[in-house]
Amino acid sequence: MTLLSLAWRNLSGHRLRTAATIVGIVLAIGSFVALVGLARGIEATLRASLEVRGTDVIVTEGGAIDPMSSVIPDSLAGTIAREAGVAATSPELTRMTSLEDGASVIVAAWPTGAYPWETLEVTAGRLPTLDDTRPAVIGSSLADRLGLAVGDEIVLFQTAFEVVATIESKSVLARNLAFMPLADAQELTLRDGQATSVNVWLDPAATREEREAIVAALRRAFPDYAIDETEKFAADYTYARFADVLSWSISTVALVSAIFAVLNTMSMSVNEKRGEIAIMSAIGWPRRQIVLTILLEGAILSLLAGVLGIAAGVAAAYAVSLSPSVAGFIAPEIDLLLLAEALAITVGIGLVGSLIPASRTVSMAPAAVLRGR
Repeated sequence: MTLLSLAWRNLSGHRLRTAATIVGIVLAIGSFVALVGLARGIEATLRASLEVRGTDVIVTEGGAIDPMSSVIPDSLAGTIAREAGVAATSPELTRMTSLEDGASVIVAAWPTGAYPWETLEVTAGRLPTLDDTRPAVIGSSLADRLGLAVGDEIVLFQTAFEVVATIESKSVLARNLAFMPLADAQELTLRDGQATSVNVWLDPAATREEREAIVAALRRAFPDYAIDETEKFAADYTYARFADVLSWSISTVALVSAIFAVLNTMSMSVNEKRGEIAIMSAIGWPRRQIVLTILLEGAILSLLAGVLGIAAGVAAAYAVSLSPSVAGFIAPEIDLLLLAEALAITVGIGLVGSLIPASRTVSMAPAAVLRGR
């Protein structure tokens, strides 16, 4: 009988206890994969939405808790545009409003003709012009959800807008956004002359070192504002950091609980097999081989549960992202690295939970164990 078959026999001999432990590990690993995947998705979704519009640097109000709470003058964009190394700028006003069906939508507004408009991948219709009255551009997912096409009306900020174009994007957030001219958004939200951020497009010919120097120069020139490159802005986004901390906190509690579940299961299993282990030791089994058998039993238990937990976590993350309350705002970021982390944690749970019972058992003299039976 091999060590693997012996470990499997021990597990299958106590199916109810094994099943209960597997459920505990599945919940722990599933929570880890789902929560961390969604937290990383918040950052990735925001970063992608900025990158597809060609934005290299975001300028916001210093100390603002999030981009939509930032308040800066829209004239700041013109001032920044005159700085060396800056190719183009655009003020942006980002607000959230309710649709007629009660769902929420984020609205991004730029001046007509500003560079972010040109980065939109129009699939039907055309971009707004100065001659349009209340024009709106909507993402493909939002259009599908509302059943809208070019020429239809969409109510934003309790005002009817004509859909003049629909756009496609690699960014899940952009596909669910509505876009309008800055002047319309300022009027309807009572923010005349204000913006929430300034999009900055740096000189495309600049090297990485030159880009860093340009950003440093902008920070010196505008010390009262938060000036961040797109990647750092997304990583430092308040809600992304909050979600990351919350996901790891909950996951840690769940993972520690899983370790104790394995520890309890393996302790009971080892206690029941004390006589068997004593006989194995008495007939010449090396202690390290006995320990390896117990560790292998815990590893098989946790690995089986881990695979199921990973599948459950991936399914749960995508189920949450498709729910009406968050659809279009978050796409889970679940890659091979996260799955490898979950698998490694799973094996670690089994080994840590099995090590103490294994060490305690082989430290006892076989004769003493047999006399106590």
